[in-house]
Amino acid sequence: MAKRTAKTKAKTSETNRLWPFYSLVAVFARRFGLLLLGGLVVYSAILVASQTHQYRMATSEYNRLQDEQSALDLNWQKLRLEQSALAEHSRIEKLAEKKLQMKHLDKKSEVLIEASASDKARVEP
Repeated sequence: MAKRTAKTKAKTSETNRLWPFYSLVAVFARRFGLLLLGGLVVYSAILVASQTHQYRMATSEYNRLQDEQSALDLNWQKLRLEQSALAEHSRIEKLAEKKLQMKHLDKKSEVLIEASASDKARVEP
């Protein structure tokens, strides 16, 4: 036990002798730790604000693109409707009768022309 107390006393006297140094290190560590912690909090806050801004910008762009897609889909539907109206058989027949003075033929007015043998030979490869 006497050995232990002697060691402990030696250690205590050494610690008391170095106390100003330990005290300085402890104060510096506390202050530096607080400054480091404060810096990390500020850095984290800036990152959160930046990520929030980027998310909002991406959401805004996504909504704009969805609106553009809806407008293009509506335009495509209108074009398909217009195409089907322009390609309608009754409209084409009316235009042919009006502008080109074409008319339907009956079976009696039809004339069939048969291809000659020389024409058939040219057509067949």
